[in-house]
Parts: sequence; structure tokens; C-alpha cells
Amino acid sequence: MADGASHRTLGADLGAPRLNQALTARSSLWAVCRCGREAAVDPAAWFAQGLARHCVETLEHRLRCQCGARRVPLEIRGLAEAPQGGAGGIYIFR
Repeated sequence: MADGASHRTLGADLGAPRLNQALTARSSLWAVCRCGREAAVDPAAWFAQGLARHCVETLEHRLRCQCGARRVPLEIRGLAEAPQGGAGGIYIFR
């Protein structure tokens, strides 16, 4: 900032998970809609856009669900937490 003060987002202050944490060993990024659909999300496109240090919460508006939801919460999960059954129906919008 012009006055020398630093600018931090609220998510950074609270220690919110960042997108680059989804690439750590045995981790994955998941979208979980309120309708019950879950899907693994490939963050490669977001990394290519330089968004690796963004809080995952700021990227939720970039997801769409088949149920019509225009914002889908993101979670970073361990590989053991992945659902065994069918998953899908959630897509990266941009």
C-alpha cells in the first residue's frame, strides 16, 4: 500500500487453506454441494492462472453444480477421505 501498511485478506488472517495445499502429498481438492454431490476438482487450470496462493474459499464462485448452485464449497481432503461411490456433477466454470 502507498502508506507502507500491508494488506491481508480475512482468510489469510484466519489461516484458511490455500490452493497450493491441495498439492501436498496425499491431499486432494473436493467440491461438496449442499445437494449432496461431491466431486474431485483438478486445480491445474487455477495454478496456470497464478492462483496457487489464494484461499480456496475465494475460488468457490468458479464452480457450478448440476443442481443449479452457482457456488460450491471447496475442501482439501486426504486421500483416505475420498468417497468410494459415485462422485461428479460439479464443474469448473472459469
